[in-house]
Amino acid sequence: MSFPSNEKKVAYFYTFLLMILFTIPVYFTLSYAFENELVVKQMRLENYANELEKNIHSEKIGFARSVKVKFALFNKEQKAQIYNLSKKLNNYEFKIYKSYPYLYYRKDIGNNIYNISYIICEIRLDYSKILLLATILFFIILINIYILNKSIIKNISKPYEVMQKYTNILFNDTMHELKTPLGIININLDLLSRKTGSSKHIQRMKIALKQIQINYESIEYYIKNKRVTYPKDKINLSSYLSSRIEFFEDIANSKFININVYIQDNIFIFMNVLELQRIVDNTLINAIKYSKPNSKIDITLISTLDKCSLAIKDYGCGIKDVKNVFKRFSREDETQGGFGLGLNIIKNICDKNNIVIELKSKEDEGSKFTYFFELYKIKFLDRIEDEK
Repeated sequence: MSFPSNEKKVAYFYTFLLMILFTIPVYFTLSYAFENELVVKQMRLENYANELEKNIHSEKIGFARSVKVKFALFNKEQKAQIYNLSKKLNNYEFKIYKSYPYLYYRKDIGNNIYNISYIICEIRLDYSKILLLATILFFIILINIYILNKSIIKNISKPYEVMQKYTNILFNDTMHELKTPLGIININLDLLSRKTGSSKHIQRMKIALKQIQINYESIEYYIKNKRVTYPKDKINLSSYLSSRIEFFEDIANSKFININVYIQDNIFIFMNVLELQRIVDNTLINAIKYSKPNSKIDITLISTLDKCSLAIKDYGCGIKDVKNVFKRFSREDETQGGFGLGLNIIKNICDKNNIVIELKSKEDEGSKFTYFFELYKIKFLDRIEDEK
């Protein structure tokens, strides 16, 4: 049993929400820092303009110079007497003017011997320190929230992880213990059938054993598929499908279900045989399980260009919820038994092998599963090897 995905989603959602809430004070702090920078720079410009005005009225020859502040002096005709600004301004009718990255301040002055009417002072705005500190603060908050919430999620999920560990051990041990008895039962049933002849009781036991075997193989695949590598091989799907249909005939006959088959010869695909078995077996067992007695199942395998399609159609009760049928532990009919893993396993295998699934179903009329496989492409080296 794994940590429920819904609880994980909720935990991560609240983590994200908490991060956003903590960024709000950072935003306001940043806004205040920007405003404060403007106020400080404006005061510096005003002080510098006042110093220039004093120099003008005191009839000093030189003017105060500053590394950070530049200025321009204009007469009454708005002609520049001295122009030391970084860029040309189109309009000088302002008190405070911001044209990033510069801030400008205008100061009008009275009559003086230089015929200066007003002063324009300029200073460069520098937000780099503010942005750097804000970025550092922002990431410190995010990292701390992330670490805190990860720790909380880890503590919440720990019981589930422990439960999953023991559940996996239980499943593995149980599957291992079941394998030997199933094999013994199968062998002894064959021996009993040969010795006493086939009877309806032996036939029923064989059918039940096959159903147990299919469920066993599905659970075994479900447990091991994430830890085991399944190598792909060239498979004659036509022959393989025929052998699996033959395996299921006894189960179908027990419900008086007739299997109609149309299989084109020599259709080859490239995939793992155990994963192919899960697709075929799980689809066939479901078709038989949900078919009505005295009905039929149509199985068709045909190839077209670079693909082939395997269609298995039953005439049973149909599927009500087609969208959720492939979800894990999803079961349409609780009375039919099963674990709700078969179709979920099929979906995962098909996604892994680029097999397209098409499902058509109607209540009380039946379901049709169609699988589109890519045909095996013979490579040059394979052709040489086959000829040898």
